[in-house]
Amino acid sequence: MLSLRQVSLEVARYRWYGAKNWTSLLQDISFDVAPGQMVALVGGSGEGKSLLLQCLLDLLPDNLRFQGAITLEGKTLDNDDIRKCRGNTFSYVPQGVQALNPLLSIEKHLRRASQLSGQQWNTGKIEHLLQRSQLENRVLDAFPRQLSGGMAKRVLACHASLSQARYILADEITAWLDAPLANQLLEQLRELCDQGAGVLWVTHDLTLAARHADHIVALHQGRVSDNVSREQLLRGEISEHLQRQWRALPERNQLFGARDAVLS
Repeated sequence: MLSLRQVSLEVARYRWYGAKNWTSLLQDISFDVAPGQMVALVGGSGEGKSLLLQCLLDLLPDNLRFQGAITLEGKTLDNDDIRKCRGNTFSYVPQGVQALNPLLSIEKHLRRASQLSGQQWNTGKIEHLLQRSQLENRVLDAFPRQLSGGMAKRVLACHASLSQARYILADEITAWLDAPLANQLLEQLRELCDQGAGVLWVTHDLTLAARHADHIVALHQGRVSDNVSREQLLRGEISEHLQRQWRALPERNQLFGARDAVLS
């Protein structure tokens, strides 16, 4: 199990002559991601969701400092441990498609992902993976600049599939995608959960979280406001802040259709 325990983040505000004034961004953040479970980390812009993923990867910029503990199967990880986990234990799916190297074809990207995970290149497996991601085989010859945003996101998800990582850290993986593609991509992540991987997925979309996640962790004003199961969310056993967001969803409004549309 991957766990965050009493994690806090502070940002440095620089003053004259380099003096620092530290300001709190996140306080006392604790939650778990179990193998086979998809956890949605939800909250508004600027709440620090992506920063928590950067904590898990030891990628925080120098003007941020971290306190608390990150544990894996009960062992507390230091920075060296976390770096060793990158790419094998932890696979990161970034929000921006700029993460793809513009000088490499998609085939070279996927070959490298296979190599880093210790796998031999298997053409049949790759073709099946592309087909499952609704990508044609000819995409292997393309370069990132030739892909749409949705295609690039699906290629990044293919990287996660090839990594065979125990935990997938996905940052706004459905951003800029229409509903069918977003659901298809999350179903792909669900398949990885079914194979035993844990998924921590950052999202603004509470509708998608209710449809796909097993557990929802909500951030509000630098703290965890909710740490609930999908069933608790649907029953309304959530904080007043999250209830306001839930009731405001168009899918929950009778003017826009059936109340159960959020799950269809």
